[in-house]
Amino acid sequence: MTAKIVVTDLRSRLKEAAMGRRAVAFGIASVDAADALPRVKIGFTVNRWTEPIRKSMPEAKSAIVFGVPSTDDADELEVKRSSGYISYPGYLPLSIIARDLISILKNEGWRAAYPSELVHNKSLAVLAGIGNYGKNSLIISPKHGPWLRFGVVVTDAPLQPDKPFSEDLCGKCTRCIRACPAGALKPYVVDPDRCLVGAGELDNPPKALAPLLSKHEPKLTPRTRVMCTECQMACPYTPTERKRMVFSLEHDVKRKSGVRPR
Repeated sequence: MTAKIVVTDLRSRLKEAAMGRRAVAFGIASVDAADALPRVKIGFTVNRWTEPIRKSMPEAKSAIVFGVPSTDDADELEVKRSSGYISYPGYLPLSIIARDLISILKNEGWRAAYPSELVHNKSLAVLAGIGNYGKNSLIISPKHGPWLRFGVVVTDAPLQPDKPFSEDLCGKCTRCIRACPAGALKPYVVDPDRCLVGAGELDNPPKALAPLLSKHEPKLTPRTRVMCTECQMACPYTPTERKRMVFSLEHDVKRKSGVRPR
């Protein structure tokens, strides 16, 4: 059996493992292409930027990208712990999938790592052929719309990369920009000072945004909220079934989440 066949079989096993853990999208990007991307500021953090993959793994060849869907608003929860740490239950499947893929790779003699805070997952998703970088700064998948969240495992295994996604799914559409209640969107750019998802993370968000946060980010408990998804809901690629799975009232949120109203 040639090395090429072995690596092809490995890719199939990795994809099967990811799909078996709730992933609905899977692709491979070359590290050469990934490290050629410009550095990107990470989330809403201060002075923190993505780094080249080979800075932490010089021998890396492949970036394995997988996407997990947000199937209802329970996947959009944010929980603030008493320690100040913020957790996102909807992202938990990503770390589980990464663990499984790393285990498979290491058992085959390859090195692997899960650099969750060092790479720009969305740019890698485009390189891996999964979707288009949308005007709301989210990845738009033809099948799943802007409802995928991504994980990346890097490895020295020479896996065949996919073709980068090249179709412009947004075109002239500006629905997401018009739907943003805070006016935080311009084409492909998010204003972090106005985005409700970012503002909701603050202990003392701007007073001007308070009415919008109350309306678009309902709280289950003082430390738990449903993050704003207005720009995602407005996208024409949003699946019909996702539009149905929305918590419109605080009581409904609590009932479906198992939290008893006081």
